[in-house]
Amino acid sequence: MNEHGVTLLETTLSIAILLLLAITLLPFANSLQGHLFDKKLAYRASEVAYNGIKEVVLTGVTQGSRTIEGVEYRWYYNHNEICVEYANLKGPQETCITSDDTNLALH
Repeated sequence: MNEHGVTLLETTLSIAILLLLAITLLPFANSLQGHLFDKKLAYRASEVAYNGIKEVVLTGVTQGSRTIEGVEYRWYYNHNEICVEYANLKGPQETCITSDDTNLALH
């Protein structure tokens, strides 16, 4: 910096450094966003499993589906285990919960 203010070279260098930082952090931010999206879908699959267990206990229905924000979650109950199938960024996923895991006894 001189008496008259900031030079063109200093300004260009500062902008270049800021762009380099932004370009470096962009893939990290994108990866983090995808990871959080997958976690949100897994959380919703757990909610579907919980509601599926309630439906099994109350009505005896052993399978069903639910669509949340455009994602279809299909669940089925078989021998003290409930499984939820859905698709995320990595492809088809399946989450299963057994009564041993949750200490639930369904009759």
